[in-house]
Amino acid sequence: MIFRKTQIQIDLMKHLLFFAIFTVSGYLSFGQETKKLDCSSLKQGVFKYLDIEDTTAYFEINESRHIEHHQNGKYTIKSKLEWVNDCRYSMTMLSNTIPGFPFKPGDVMLVTINKIDGNIIYYTSEVNKQTWDGRLLKIK
Repeated sequence: MIFRKTQIQIDLMKHLLFFAIFTVSGYLSFGQETKKLDCSSLKQGVFKYLDIEDTTAYFEINESRHIEHHQNGKYTIKSKLEWVNDCRYSMTMLSNTIPGFPFKPGDVMLVTINKIDGNIIYYTSEVNKQTWDGRLLKIK
């Protein structure tokens, strides 16, 4: 005897299959715990730029103070930091000794930390309608 499925049985199986796929995909996408980015290690330390020409450039952050050193300390940029949230800060430039630097004292840069992978920090900076991405290495 050959079993023949009725249209109702076929429709029911389609709905069950759809429900099973939806449930499994929902479990895979929503069931994983999203890990909150912990940026507390950025509030104090010494950081080296990984994506700029000056390989000697580094900066120090001490909660609300930011000092950059360029060309083996020949030039500096000093800024005041205000943490907007755990992984975002605004940086107001106070002084700059780099000749021809495109930003001036009083300019405000917004920095967003996108990802931290070990000691490498991925960020996005925005100032005067210019935006760029970069990487830092925490060295201290």
